[in-house]
Amino acid sequence: MTSKMIVLKVLDVIFMSFATILLVAVVGLPIETLLDLFGMSSGEFQAFALFVLFGSLWLIHAIATSDSAP
Repeated sequence: MTSKMIVLKVLDVIFMSFATILLVAVVGLPIETLLDLFGMSSGEFQAFALFVLFGSLWLIHAIATSDSAP
């Protein structure tokens, strides 16, 4: 397995975990324990999750389309 594939798998796990958390938050299921853990309000946490979601998608795209990494 090449280093490019390992990085893509790690970024995919990060993307999927934050996508799931964001989906749970948007649907309205209680996530107070998670919010207490990070010390954020619900709106701040949703904005943070969206930032990480789009950031990981951007990195996945950049790595997948790069020719320099094997």
